[in-house]
Amino acid sequence: MLGVSLLIGLHAAWTEDDDPVPPTRAEAEAVLDETVRYARSGAYTLLCEAIADADATCRNLVESARQSGWAPTQDRPEVVGVRRSGLSTVLELRGTRTDGSTFTSDFAVVRDHRGLRGSTPIYWSGVTIVS
Repeated sequence: MLGVSLLIGLHAAWTEDDDPVPPTRAEAEAVLDETVRYARSGAYTLLCEAIADADATCRNLVESARQSGWAPTQDRPEVVGVRRSGLSTVLELRGTRTDGSTFTSDFAVVRDHRGLRGSTPIYWSGVTIVS
């Protein structure tokens, strides 16, 4: 199983418009719901553009998951925990991929001048965050 770990630190380039308040659990789950809608339709490019705080990182996670033969099912992953990591709210997820393999991953959501954004939106890739 491909284990992808990301080191998520403080976002370095805060602007005057950025709100350093971590998202609430409800806000993070709303971002997850929107991400799942994109994933269900296979619109990964749009997912990265609309959700990700770093488009290039998102695209790399999509490509890594694709190379591993991993794709999300139509089911929303289960939220099994929630925690803070710096200014992120992290939803701890558990789910199943289309090949039947299971995953656990961290779905991090931040608030910046663009609104709520996902740092690790490719939830089926098994991304874990090291704080």
